[in-house]
Amino acid sequence: MRTFGSFTFDVVEEIFEIKEVDSSLLLEEWTHVSANTDKDYQKMLTTLSRHLLKKANIWNEDELKMFFIGPLIEFAEMGNDIFQPFTQRSFSFLHNGEEIGGRVDFMIAKGRRLPKVPFFCIHEYKQETDNSGDPLGQLLIAMVGAQKLNEKEIPILGAYVMGRYWCFVVLEGNTYTKTNAYNASNDDIFQIFAILQKSKEIIQRFLY
Repeated sequence: MRTFGSFTFDVVEEIFEIKEVDSSLLLEEWTHVSANTDKDYQKMLTTLSRHLLKKANIWNEDELKMFFIGPLIEFAEMGNDIFQPFTQRSFSFLHNGEEIGGRVDFMIAKGRRLPKVPFFCIHEYKQETDNSGDPLGQLLIAMVGAQKLNEKEIPILGAYVMGRYWCFVVLEGNTYTKTNAYNASNDDIFQIFAILQKSKEIIQRFLY
């Protein structure tokens, strides 16, 4: 089986005939959202952001997940009765007779105990100082896999994280669009949180 970790973005583009485009109405809708003004949320996000600012350069991947990404996603409440968050789950798909698969750091998928149909992937939590691998490529191959496993031809949402920096990606058909990086150690954290919350609304709309 060929693993997700072996893919770079240019290889994904070539094999699956996808290409990057400059803009997407869906990406604009997803990311141009108003930040949550609830005072409790703002206090929590400010605390997380300050903690990240102090630790981003020294946390390893597990510490980044445990102390920052996990709490942020938990507070975003991204699941419901139909789909929910899963972490460190594997899936695979066939392409031209070859099995391709791997473990995804985080996904929103249909299923109660096991993820069945993924709709949103966050792949590649990396240390800020880690220059190994290709986070966009490894996210894209996971998103392509989610697209192929989906019973409906709906857009797939995704993100990759490099320390304090978050990039959001939408895959629609054979095109994808990505944002510039958001910095979670400053006020961008409010926008990141709003985008994560918006994900649930978008997934629901395409499913029903």
